[in-house]
Amino acid sequence: MSGTLLHRFLDRALAQRDDVAFAVLPRGATALAPAITWGAWYDASRAVALALLAHDLPVGGTVLIFADNRPLWPIVDLAVLMVRGVSVGAYPTSAATQLAAQLRDCGARLVFVDTAERLQLVRSAQSQVPWPLHVVVDDAVPTASPSSLQVTAFADFAMIREPRGKAPLLAELAQRLLAITPADAAMLIYTSGSTGEPKGARITHRYLSASAESIASVLGLSAADSGIAFLPFCHAAERVFGLYTRIFCGMSAVLVEAPDDVWRGARLFEPTVFGGLPRLFEKLHAATRDADSPEAARAILASRVGSRLRRVTSGGAALPVQVARELEQLGVTVLGAYGQTEHLCLAMNRPDAYRHDAVGLPMPGTEVRVDHDGELLVRRGALTFSGYHGRVDASRDAFTDDGAWLRTGDLAVLEPDGMLRITGRRKELIALSTGKKVAPVPIEQALMACPLVAVAVCHGEGERFLSAALLLDQREVERFAAAHHVHVRWPDVAQHSEVRTALQAHVDSVNADRSRPEQVRAFVVSDASISAIPEALTPTLKVKREVVSAYLRASLDALYAAPASEHHA
Repeated sequence: MSGTLLHRFLDRALAQRDDVAFAVLPRGATALAPAITWGAWYDASRAVALALLAHDLPVGGTVLIFADNRPLWPIVDLAVLMVRGVSVGAYPTSAATQLAAQLRDCGARLVFVDTAERLQLVRSAQSQVPWPLHVVVDDAVPTASPSSLQVTAFADFAMIREPRGKAPLLAELAQRLLAITPADAAMLIYTSGSTGEPKGARITHRYLSASAESIASVLGLSAADSGIAFLPFCHAAERVFGLYTRIFCGMSAVLVEAPDDVWRGARLFEPTVFGGLPRLFEKLHAATRDADSPEAARAILASRVGSRLRRVTSGGAALPVQVARELEQLGVTVLGAYGQTEHLCLAMNRPDAYRHDAVGLPMPGTEVRVDHDGELLVRRGALTFSGYHGRVDASRDAFTDDGAWLRTGDLAVLEPDGMLRITGRRKELIALSTGKKVAPVPIEQALMACPLVAVAVCHGEGERFLSAALLLDQREVERFAAAHHVHVRWPDVAQHSEVRTALQAHVDSVNADRSRPEQVRAFVVSDASISAIPEALTPTLKVKREVVSAYLRASLDALYAAPASEHHA
C-alpha cells in the first residue's frame, strides 16, 4: 500500500487524531455542527469497511454513493478504498432513470444514500436494474413499503454482528490494506455528459496521489490551509482537487450539504482556499455592482467568502476575463484552471504567473502538445485515467493510435510564454453551409461579457451564417432599464428597443475582431432562465448547446427565413 493516499490517510489519522478534518454545515443550518476529527473519520470508515467485508464485498466490488456533501460521503468513500473496493458517486441531481443506467453500468449492488427522498429514487430505479439492491440510509429509515429493496439504517449497517467476533474481519481488512498497490482501481468517476452519455472513468490510486501532489505543489498548500466542499463529491474536481488533495496536505474543510449555503459556510468557516465554477464567481462579482465604493465592494466580498482567502481557483469552463479582472481589483485573484476527468490536473495559473485569458501553465507531471488539427494532446502518465469502465472502444479512442497521448477533444494554443489557451471543442465546431467551421466557445464567452447576457449559445450548423441565442440576466436588464428610463416590466422589457440596441452594439463589438464566418449576423433574445430549460445544464452547470438551440428552435429558424442581405455584421 506504500505510495497511496489511503496509506497517507491512515498515517495522518494516527498522527493527527484529534485535529479537525471536517466542520459540517447541515442543510439550512445557521451554525456549524460539531466537527469531525481525523481520528473519528478513520474510526467511522474502519467500521464501515468491516461491515463491507461482513457483507462479502469482493476485491474490485463497486459501491455507489448517492448523497449531498455530508460526512457520509468521505466516510464511505475511504471505507470502500480500505477493502480494495471501487467507489462510485452518483450526481445528487440524478433522476431514477439516470441512476438505473449508472447502476447497470458500474454493477453496484450496495448503495449508500443520505435521505428518504433519495431512497425513493433508488426504489424507482430498482425495476430497471436486473439484480437486487441493498440500500443503506443515513437519515431515519421511513416505514417500509412493498419493495424488493433491502434497506438498512447507516448506524445499523456499521454494527458488526459477527457470531465469531470481529477477529476474522480485522484480519481480512489488514490483508486487503497490505495488498493495495498504486495501480489498483480506486473509483469510477462518471463524466458529466455534456458531450454525450456519461462514462465511468477508471481512477487508480496512482492517479489520486499524483494529482494531489501536483495540485498541492502549484498552489503551495499545507496543513495550515483550509477549504470548503460544496460541489458534488461525485465530480472529479471536488473529489480529487478537493477531498484527496486535502488528505494529501492534511487540510481541514467545511462540508456544505446544500450548495446554496456556500456563502454561509465560507463566512462561518473562513477557509483559506476556495475553488468553484465560473458561474459562482459571476454571481460574486454581480453582488458587488451595487457598492458605492471599492471599500464597500470588498466588504461585500468578505461577507461571502470570509477574510482569510489566499488561494482562489476556477475551473469547469472559462471565467469571463472582465469578471476576473474586476474581482482582482477588489483583492480576489481567481486562478483559472483546466482539466478533465480523464486527466484532472492539466494546467493551472500560478499565484506568481497568471493570465486571465489563459488556463495557465501545464501542471507538474503533465506534458502537452497541440496536434496538427489544433487538438490538445496530453502525454499518458501517472495523472491519466485508465480507460472507461466496460467500454473498450471508447477507451481506445480516447488516445492516439499509439496509446501514448490522451485526446482532450479541446482546441488549444500554446502561447510563447508557455501559457495554454483553450479556444473551443473539436467536436463542437459549427460547420456552416459555406464549408467554414467555427469554434463557438470563444464567441460565446465574448458575448457573455455583456452584463445583460446571462447565457449565450451560438447556432448555425448547416446554415449560411452564424447566429446566437442570448438569454438575458433579469437583474441586469432591470437595472439597465431604470438607468435609461425605460418603464416596462420584466419580461416584456427583454424585448424593448433600448435593450435590443444595447445588445446589438455589444454584438457589433464582438464581431469587430472576427473573420466574416465567425461574426454573429443575427440573434434572438430570450427571457428564459437557463435553469428553467429542462436538461439544459449538466450537473456541473455546463450549458448543453443543443438543448438550448432546440428550446429556441422556432425563433432561431426564423432568422434564416429572411434573405441573407437583411443580416448585417
